[in-house]
Amino acid sequence: MYDEENILLMTPGPVVFHPRVYQAMSRVVFHHRTPEYRKTFGECVSMMKKVMHTENDVFILTGSGTSAMEAAIANCVSPGDKVLTLISGKFSERWTELTETFGGKSIPLEVEWGKAIKPEMVSEALDKEPDIKFVTICHNETSTAVLNPLPEIAKITKEYEKILIVDGITSVGGDYVYPDKWGVDILITGSQKCLGCPPGLGMIMVGPKAWEVINRREKIPSYYLNLPAYKEFFEKSSEPPYTSAISLIYGLHEALRIILEEGYENRVKRHRLMAKALRNGIEALGLQLLAEKGYESNTITAARYPDGVDDGAFREAMQKHGILVAGGQSHLKGKIFRVAHMNIIAEREILLVLAMTGLVLRELGFKCESGAGVSAAQEIFLKNLK
Repeated sequence: MYDEENILLMTPGPVVFHPRVYQAMSRVVFHHRTPEYRKTFGECVSMMKKVMHTENDVFILTGSGTSAMEAAIANCVSPGDKVLTLISGKFSERWTELTETFGGKSIPLEVEWGKAIKPEMVSEALDKEPDIKFVTICHNETSTAVLNPLPEIAKITKEYEKILIVDGITSVGGDYVYPDKWGVDILITGSQKCLGCPPGLGMIMVGPKAWEVINRREKIPSYYLNLPAYKEFFEKSSEPPYTSAISLIYGLHEALRIILEEGYENRVKRHRLMAKALRNGIEALGLQLLAEKGYESNTITAARYPDGVDDGAFREAMQKHGILVAGGQSHLKGKIFRVAHMNIIAEREILLVLAMTGLVLRELGFKCESGAGVSAAQEIFLKNLK
């Protein structure tokens, strides 16, 4: 009954897109070196700055969020530079891999997966290694559903005069992110998460301190991801130096319009309400959350499987009932499942996921009150009406 055409995507990217985004992408592909396309692309950059809450340079790259991560490291980190890589899950590990790829020296600071990086940990690490130049962090760690305390950590890196590079792939567009106010030097995100557009675009914000570092380099070890080239080209003609993914830009343009129409404050409130309702529902079913209390993500939730419930059987049954959820990664594989509640997800989808989760748990022999999750979430929604 359910297949790729009608299944509900509750995975952390790709996510469910608004029909208006699909419609926008169905437009006839126009030439990318024309005034018409330059206008559309320039509007995307302007709207992206609003969504990222920045006055700094923002570039839209053809490539996933990882392309923007690579651009950050390739343009900033010289061979031998020390980078404090704050690791709280699978995706923050990527900063270490990228650093070493470009000849930097990674100084990893890792916490137990499910825990958050604390500001005092960063201070201690910087005291031990005063010649560290850069600090990287994943704001919202998608693999563990942990929201790291970025404002407090940014305050520390600013005091120590370090360049802060932030992965905001599952926070930008779904939670509060204020790079200029907080002191973030580079912020990256991707199209297929909270922004609500298909995969294939990476965005990178570059602040003044980061530009100082980039402009001191004799040569950037990347042709396609050379940020000075993007800056020079965009300032001249409001377009990227290379052929962009035209249909994706059409989709992004509409997705950003939808975000701004809702209003960022309203959007964050909705994401936080959905997160609270889902977490309450999951716990009402007798499951434990992975994320450390007080540091739970507002765009994705991770739950531990109870004893006797198999990961493959659970997710297969959920898919048969029309819902696709994600499993764990690395050493968390088989131990947790993850449910995203980003972009246009609202009450209907949250209640449906909890109803099916309760049903599937019962089908697999776990003793729970199958409707308890729905009831708990409904109470959260009803309280919000008062």
